[in-house]
Amino acid sequence: MTEEHSAGPAHEPPPTHRPVRAGRAILLLIVVAIAVAATGVVGRRKDDESLAKWTQEQAIPTVALVSPQSGGEVRDLALPGNVEAFYTAAIHAQVSGYVQEWRKDIGAKVRKGDVLAVIETPELDQSIAVAESQVAKAKANLALAKVTAERWNSLRASAAVSQQTVDEKTADARAQAAEVDAVQANLDRLKAQKAFANIVAPFDGIVTVRNVDVGSLVRADAASGAELFAVADVHAMRVYVPVPETYAAEMKDGMKATLDLPEYPDRKFDAKIETTSHGIDQKSRTLLVELLADNKDGALFPGAFARVHFQIPPDANIVRVPASALIYRDNAIQVGVVDPKNRVTATKIASAWMWVMRARPFVRG
Repeated sequence: MTEEHSAGPAHEPPPTHRPVRAGRAILLLIVVAIAVAATGVVGRRKDDESLAKWTQEQAIPTVALVSPQSGGEVRDLALPGNVEAFYTAAIHAQVSGYVQEWRKDIGAKVRKGDVLAVIETPELDQSIAVAESQVAKAKANLALAKVTAERWNSLRASAAVSQQTVDEKTADARAQAAEVDAVQANLDRLKAQKAFANIVAPFDGIVTVRNVDVGSLVRADAASGAELFAVADVHAMRVYVPVPETYAAEMKDGMKATLDLPEYPDRKFDAKIETTSHGIDQKSRTLLVELLADNKDGALFPGAFARVHFQIPPDANIVRVPASALIYRDNAIQVGVVDPKNRVTATKIASAWMWVMRARPFVRG
């Protein structure tokens, strides 16, 4: 026999357990939220403090300390210089005419007396012809005057003529002799000018300029135009360098130097000081120095640019600092100096020069 149970609701946990567990969960979430919020606030505060500290550090200028060096080493003084030929002659025409021919072009090696060009001088040739005829006429007149004077002198012995007449004939002969000398001198002058129809080299060298061509009209006036030729003696070269007044006292005769030229980047040329101008140019405040450089191989050209290096002896009174340590302010050159109290001050070179040995200039970073 089956026992039947009456239907009814199932048994459930006591209703008081659910509210307790839910409260604990909410409390846990609140604690976590507070912890997260506190962590974020603390983190942001640390970030703000780090950023502020970094900003302050960046605001402090960074400098590098260097110690000044006394001038105990040989100093290399490099200055620009101009290379010129040992001798240079600009040749102008001394007679007017037309160029009949030219025999030497630029770059030609010439010897003293070599003909560079020949000028055709028709006007001068005509003047010479006239002068020659005048000389012939004067000589004929002189011969006649001499014969006449001799005849009158012989007649004076017989008292056939007066002494006054004899003296006049003798004086006339002397005047004719002077006339011969005058016209002969004029002829010699014209012939001397004719000799300049041949343009010749004044010395051994190289032709560097030719400004004429066949048929060109030239005039006997140096101010009328450019030179016909230019000849340069390049067996040795003169180098002219304007040296600042600061180093003028260091430039001594015989002092050696070296030359750097752009066309010879791997070669140096030796030179030595021949002389100086012994005077300071008031416009540039420089001393003009002349050096001599041997040029047996012809590598140096007139008109070239050269960088001249002088080896200046050391000066114990000079203190050297890097160029980056200099500060240009208020139209004056200053240097940053660290004093014994580790304070940096900007001091003018003129006032800091004497005691910079006891401090250290800084290089701005």
